[in-house]
Amino acid sequence: MTKNSIMTTRELAKYIQLNEKTVIKLAQTGEIPGKKIGNQWRFHLDAIDRYLQEDIVRAPDEDLNMIINTAEDIIPLSKLTNPALIKLDSKVRNIDEVLIELTQMAVNNGITPLKNDLFRQLKRRERMLSTAIGNGVAVPHPRYPSPELFKKQGIVIVRSKTGVKYHAPDNKPVHLFFMTCTPHEFVHLRTLAKISKLLHTPNSKEKIMQAENKKQIIKLLMEFDRDHLFPMGRIKQYD
Repeated sequence: MTKNSIMTTRELAKYIQLNEKTVIKLAQTGEIPGKKIGNQWRFHLDAIDRYLQEDIVRAPDEDLNMIINTAEDIIPLSKLTNPALIKLDSKVRNIDEVLIELTQMAVNNGITPLKNDLFRQLKRRERMLSTAIGNGVAVPHPRYPSPELFKKQGIVIVRSKTGVKYHAPDNKPVHLFFMTCTPHEFVHLRTLAKISKLLHTPNSKEKIMQAENKKQIIKLLMEFDRDHLFPMGRIKQYD
């Protein structure tokens, strides 16, 4: 994926895993932000990023299902985290402390060997557009995930009962942080869709906030995977 700030129709189609005709149709109807110059469409990467983040977290369940189930192998949320990637009593007080803690947890668990690079990318992403999605939740992630940055997939979960001012769209403190660690942009979008689907589930956020230990969090994720991620007939037993 190119890191240019302006993308062609072909580059955008590759980025969001759609065909070029669909991208053009979405641009013509104003469903995605773009500008037509002559007979060619051009798309600003920052605007597309903002659109994708806001669109996914507000998407109805049926749309989230479509994103989640677009690959042969569906990785359950409960398989993307473990007790070492969860912290329930974080004392972070500001955005930098949140990002430092998330980064260190990823380093400690072998998800990334590039501590400084990850922190810088996380901070740059927050400056560009806050990853807070409202209702006390944020999904920090680097703008350019890559196999070099992340050696394996994972989700780092941090809970702060006091909350952190995080430039959320509803101006509320953020209490739950889900850092998505994925090697590619589309994998990140699918992971974000799974987290959004989880948060759409009634009382899921409240259960995470009230969990007394990490095992309860893992159990909640396993129950979500069982009930929502697998199409009928494809569900498998897992520990």
